[in-house]
Amino acid sequence: MKKKNKDEETIELEEIEVEESKEVKEEQEEEKVEKKSHKFLNFMIILVILITGIVFYAKYVGTKGLIVKEYRVESNILTSNFSGLKIVHFSDLLYKSTITKDDVNALVDRINLLKPDIVVFTGDLVNKNVKISLEDTNFLIEKLSSIYAKIGKYAVYGDYDYSYKDYEKVMSDSNFKILNNTYEEIYYNTTDVMYLVGLSVSSKESVKLEDAFKFYSDDKRSYTIVLAHDGKTIKSIDDSTYEVDLILLGHSLNGSVVIPFYGGIFNDSNSYKYSKPYYSKGITDIYVSSGLGTNKYGYRLFNTPSFNLYRLKAQS
Repeated sequence: MKKKNKDEETIELEEIEVEESKEVKEEQEEEKVEKKSHKFLNFMIILVILITGIVFYAKYVGTKGLIVKEYRVESNILTSNFSGLKIVHFSDLLYKSTITKDDVNALVDRINLLKPDIVVFTGDLVNKNVKISLEDTNFLIEKLSSIYAKIGKYAVYGDYDYSYKDYEKVMSDSNFKILNNTYEEIYYNTTDVMYLVGLSVSSKESVKLEDAFKFYSDDKRSYTIVLAHDGKTIKSIDDSTYEVDLILLGHSLNGSVVIPFYGGIFNDSNSYKYSKPYYSKGITDIYVSSGLGTNKYGYRLFNTPSFNLYRLKAQS
């Protein structure tokens, strides 16, 4: 056997070292790829868990609870005798969506604790996608009847209410007066008057402002509140010459799922440009209830079911 010289041995050693170095580098590259793959997989697992948690929360936790949003409403049109008058505004009950009998009981108890002077409802009593039995109808009459208001209780139609044949019966039997393109004179302590106007849903029937504002006079203005279901309906007021002091709306649920510093993400064209809780437009204050139930989406996030309490105050 021929003996290798030193140069040949050196070359072979160098070749072995090169091969080993290549193998080490390949192993290192494989480890890097594997680590990146593990990081991406971990990220995706965390993302899926996070999204699943948010969806679960929005579906089963965010839709529960009840809060009262309190506002002080001031105006120099308002006469001093109306200072202190309390108005409760609830909307979009959407019974049998995520709202149960227990939720309705809690709502009625909470409203009565506030001892309101006026209670207004701005539409969508039941969810149109569920079956409402005679028992449900009788339950709603029983509970809404037990809401107490010193002056009166008033309501307008919501778009879903046109599909509920017993809506008018439920509201009238519960002592709510439906204002549909008409108005009511409100007196409190003295003969001074303010007006409560109710408008129909523009997507369902014509809004008749001339009928609703028959009382209106440019020469002698009285404090005027408008009840409407959705923002698109009050576009007709925007395009008119009628001056309104307070508008109370529902429909949008404030977007159902609310992203902090951005706003609600589930809005439709009937909300028009009014879906956030509050807007100020000239002399007009516009409040949009976040509602109580849920519509076709069935979710709420950072948007607890609520109703509003307004305390009126005359500006000196």
